[in-house]
Amino acid sequence: MATFRYILRDTARLLTRHFAVVFLTLLTIIAVFLAVGMSILLSVNVTSLASQIESDLTIEAYLKAKADVEAVMGKLAEMPQIKNARYVSPEEALKRLDEKLGQGDQIISLLGDNPLPPSVIITVDRAENLNDVAREVEAFPEVEDAIYAGEVAERLASLAYFLNRFALAVFVIALVTSLVVMMNTIRIALYSRREEIGVMLLVGATPTYVSLPFLLQGVILGGSGALVALLFLIKAYRWLLEVLSKALPFFNMLDSPQITLWLFCLLVGGGVALGWLCSWTAVYQHIRRALKPR
Repeated sequence: MATFRYILRDTARLLTRHFAVVFLTLLTIIAVFLAVGMSILLSVNVTSLASQIESDLTIEAYLKAKADVEAVMGKLAEMPQIKNARYVSPEEALKRLDEKLGQGDQIISLLGDNPLPPSVIITVDRAENLNDVAREVEAFPEVEDAIYAGEVAERLASLAYFLNRFALAVFVIALVTSLVVMMNTIRIALYSRREEIGVMLLVGATPTYVSLPFLLQGVILGGSGALVALLFLIKAYRWLLEVLSKALPFFNMLDSPQITLWLFCLLVGGGVALGWLCSWTAVYQHIRRALKPR
């Protein structure tokens, strides 16, 4: 029990003796883990959006004003790659828009007439047939334009790939930065107590007994810095979800307790592990030199 009290007392001294250095180290860790968390959230949201769009195997073909709908539906029925084709009248299209955005009445009042064209929603059997069917439908003389998710999904997939690599690069840079800053903080604490540590080792104190306060200092700095960064990140993410739900109701960002738990394990667990690693490396080198015969 006395040993435990000594370790806690010495850890508290280490955290308060060089308060300015410890505080700057904590701010650096918070900033580093904020950058890591933001890059991870951005990457997983873009990847999720790309998967959602890619899984939507539909093409919306907008027809010309006086197009022969029966002729278009007949051509589509002859294409084996099409599972289903459904005609959407301008009135139904306006109703769908009103359900999504709640602005159907405003559009009518501003324009005086329904500006939405008739369209056909086409469901394709397989994702690889999406681009070919879309190009063939676009060539119909009755079709004004065709919108499909293939090109958007490809661009989002490329963006997701880039963001994954970017998140990895941010993580590596953050890891190196945290290692350097925390190791320097631990080394300052070790240097200020070098004579006391030397005496303790000479009178029979074990290296583990001497090292534990420094190891706990690193764990507390790494874990608390990552935890503060996580709290800021969650608050900012919740705010962003509320803003986007009002401004862009059709854009669905990931929102589940699993994301918070996953970020907690990744950031706080990483901060604790990083603090332990930095402290152990610095203390091991110092004690090895102190125990070396002169």
